[in-house]
Amino acid sequence: MAATKKGSTTKKAKKATAKKTVTVKNLVIVESPSKTASIGKYLGADYFVTSSKGHIIDLPKSDLGIDTEHNYKPEYTAMRGKKKVIDELRKDAKHAQMIYLATDLDREGEAIGWHIASALGGLDDNGKLKKDAPIKRVVFSEITKDAILEAFKNPRELNYNLIDAYQARRVLDRLVGYKLSPLLWRKIQYGLSAGRVQSVAVRLIVERENERKAFTQTPYYRITAQLKHENIDFTADLTHIDDIKIEEKESITLFAGDYSYSKTTLDTPEKAKVHLLALKTTDLTVQSVESKASKKSPSAPFTTASLQRAAQTFLYMTAKSTMRNAQRLYEEGHISYHRTDSTNLSEAFVTQARDYIKKTYGDKYIPAKPIEYTDKKKRSQEAHEAIRPTHIEDWEQTKKSIAIHLGEKEANLYDLITRRALASQATQAQYHNTTIILTAKPNDHTYTFRARGSVIAFDGFLAITLSMGEDSILPQLTEGQKITPTSYELSDHETSPPPRYSEASLIHALEEHEIGRPSTYAPIIDTIQNRQYVIKENNAFVPEDIGFAVTKLLVEHFPRVTDLDFTADMEQQMDDIVDGDREWEKIIDDFYKPFEVKLEQAEKEIERDDYKVLENLDEK
Repeated sequence: MAATKKGSTTKKAKKATAKKTVTVKNLVIVESPSKTASIGKYLGADYFVTSSKGHIIDLPKSDLGIDTEHNYKPEYTAMRGKKKVIDELRKDAKHAQMIYLATDLDREGEAIGWHIASALGGLDDNGKLKKDAPIKRVVFSEITKDAILEAFKNPRELNYNLIDAYQARRVLDRLVGYKLSPLLWRKIQYGLSAGRVQSVAVRLIVERENERKAFTQTPYYRITAQLKHENIDFTADLTHIDDIKIEEKESITLFAGDYSYSKTTLDTPEKAKVHLLALKTTDLTVQSVESKASKKSPSAPFTTASLQRAAQTFLYMTAKSTMRNAQRLYEEGHISYHRTDSTNLSEAFVTQARDYIKKTYGDKYIPAKPIEYTDKKKRSQEAHEAIRPTHIEDWEQTKKSIAIHLGEKEANLYDLITRRALASQATQAQYHNTTIILTAKPNDHTYTFRARGSVIAFDGFLAITLSMGEDSILPQLTEGQKITPTSYELSDHETSPPPRYSEASLIHALEEHEIGRPSTYAPIIDTIQNRQYVIKENNAFVPEDIGFAVTKLLVEHFPRVTDLDFTADMEQQMDDIVDGDREWEKIIDDFYKPFEVKLEQAEKEIERDDYKVLENLDEK
C-alpha cells in the first residue's frame, strides 16, 4: 500500500511539473502587477500576462556606471532585489511563442521594455532586437477592452529614438549627480545631493526668497465709497484726482520672470485723510454707465503638469499624491495615461463628449465644431492624448463606485479630470459687464470713482465645471443721477513682495521654463524636502540654510547646471533625440567635457569654510 501511494504521489508531482512547463502561446509583460488581471481578462486564454514590477535594470548604485572614455556607454546591471523577477520572466519567456512588451507608452516605459528584452537575451550587440527574436512592442493609452485589443492588433518594433532619449537623460543625470554630490559632501556637508533638475528647482525657491528680502515694502492707501441704491449694496473705488490716475503699476525683473504690483499715490495717511475729509459729506454724480458683453473660453483638458497644479489648488493634493491617485485611476481603467504633455483628445472621445453635453445640457452648450487645442510643443513620436476619462456615459455613477472601491481622494480627482475634459468641448461662458463712473467736486478737486459689476448671461462650460463664482450686481443708474454714499472709507495697504512658491506655482514655473518633464515634478518636490533644502510653511516653500549654501556654491562654480535657459535647452535636445535629429552621445559629450574641467577647478578653489551653513551667507 505504501509503495502504491508513493508511486501515485510521484505521478502527481510529474503532472504538476508538466503543467508548469507547458508552452505559453503569448506572453505579455507589463510594468505593474495591478494591470495584469484586467489586461489578461480582455486578451483571453491564449495570453499569459505578468509584470516586471517596474524597472529591472539600471545603472549600478555603487559606481558611476558610465564609461566616459568610450562614448559614455552605460554599464547597466540588474537592480538590487530584481534577480528573482528576471529569473521568473526568463522562465516564462522560454516557453512562449511570442512575447509582447506592454510597458507604459512614454520614454521610460520604452526603456523598461528594452531592458526586459535585454534580460531575455533578445538584443544584439548593438542593442537592437535580434531579427529572430519573438518580441513585439504594444502601447495603449487606456486600459479598456477596445484599447487593449486594438493595441495587440497593431504591435510595433521598439522605438530606439525614445530609448536613446531616455538614455541621454539617465546618463546626464547620473553624471551631474554622481560627480557633484561628493563635492558637496567635501565642501559643505556629508549626505548632500545635486541634480540637474532638482538643483534648478531649489534655485528657483532660493532666488525667490532673496528677491523677497530685497523687496522694499511701502505703504499706500485707498478710498472707497460705500453705496446703496434700490436695495443693492455696492462699492466704488477712487481712481482719479483731477483727472490724474492715483493707481501706479510697478514691475521688477526677477530670476524667473517679471513681477508686477500696484500701489496708489496716496502714500501717507496724512495725504489720504485730507481727501477723505473733503469727501466726507459729498454726493456722487453718475457720469457714465457702460455695458459690455464678454466671453470666457474653457481651459484645455489636463496635461500632467496642469493636473498637478489644479489638484493642489482645488483638492489640496500634493503632486506626489496626485500622481499616485492618478496611477490607480489609470490602472483601474478609469482614465487615460496620466503622464502626458499633450492637450489633444481623440476623435472618439470628442464625439462622446459632445453627445453627452447635448443630451445632458442641451444644444446651446455645444459649439458648432469640436474645439481643438494646440500643444505648446509638437512631439511627433510621442502623440499622447490629454488626461481624460475612458467612459463618459454614467460617469457620475463611476465616481461613486471609485469612492467605494478606491477612495474619496481618487473619486475627487476623477471628478476634476472628467469635468475638465468635458468642459473643454463646451461653449464659452458669456458675461454682462457694467462699469459706472461717478464724480464728486467738494472743493477745488474733482474726484472720480469707478464701480464694476459682472453678471453671467450664459453659463456655457461653467455649468460643467461648477466654477461660476458669484455675480457682482450693480443697480440701474442713469447719467446725471446723484447718489449719496452711506460712507467713505479709508483702507491702508502695503506693497507685497513676490510670493513664495507653492507646489502649484513651482510646477508652473518649471513647466513655463521647460525644466524637466512633468512626470518628474512630484519626485523632485519630494526630494528637495527630504534633503531639507526647503521646508513648507503655510503651503509655501521656504529655503533652509543648507539650500542657500548649496545653491550659492553651484551658481558660483557651476552656473550652467542651475541656469534656466541651459536646462531648458537640454530638454529641447532630448526632444530632438526623440525626433531623430540628434545623437545622444554627442549631447552628453558637449556637456560633460567642460563640466569635468569645472569640477577640477572647483575641487582646487573651494575651501570647506567658503560655504558655511549660515543664517545669512553674506555674513561669511
